[in-house]
Amino acid sequence: MDSGVRLGSHPQHYSDETWHGHGGATLRQLVFGMNDGLVATVGLVAGLIFAGSSRGVVLGATLAAIIAAVSSMALGSYLSTQAEVGYHEAQIQRERREIDEQPNEELNEMRQIYHGYGLNRQEIEIFLAHFKKDKDLWLRLMLRDELGIVPESFESPWKNAGSMALAVAAGSLPPLVPILWGASPKGVFGWILILSAVTAFGLGAVTARSTGKRWWNAGISFLVVASIAAAIGMGAGSLIAPLFA
Repeated sequence: MDSGVRLGSHPQHYSDETWHGHGGATLRQLVFGMNDGLVATVGLVAGLIFAGSSRGVVLGATLAAIIAAVSSMALGSYLSTQAEVGYHEAQIQRERREIDEQPNEELNEMRQIYHGYGLNRQEIEIFLAHFKKDKDLWLRLMLRDELGIVPESFESPWKNAGSMALAVAAGSLPPLVPILWGASPKGVFGWILILSAVTAFGLGAVTARSTGKRWWNAGISFLVVASIAAAIGMGAGSLIAPLFA
């Protein structure tokens, strides 16, 4: 999304530290999407199997549900990201206008902020004198220190939507694969649970690299949470589906 907000370019010196990335949003999309796809699909498949549905019905209903989930989650991710970026863009424009129209009030706000950081009055005035000459830098620091906004960290609605779609689809596949090769849904239900559990554990283990946890600890934690959610979905499906069989 082209924000239309242009801030002056200032040097950055973080490229040598690989952990200063913007991968947090992608990781969030991956975990949320795969978990949603996995848990929802396991619950649906379990409900249909317990209701005695045929292989064709289970496959058809599950595929339709996956397509709907992928579309819905991707659209929701796009709209929510777009709304968030739009809100921050409005904040930037308002802050820029306040610097132009009420510079003294904005300078006083900066004095309070930097006084809170422990700078003395002389040091603060040196900073402020430089800000008056460079309004782009002034705006950047006001956004960061007053509002907590860093324009470079804005997420892309299209990227988030694509990541979410892929994550939901990937998470939905493990419960579906055994049905594709099995003649009887009930006969492969054990494999559905095994593949789903392995997927949940593996996803948790993968996130350990970003969270700093031990891979096995992160895997078990994710598996436990996903299992609880899946058990709720399976229980609801097994109770509700027979009512409409």
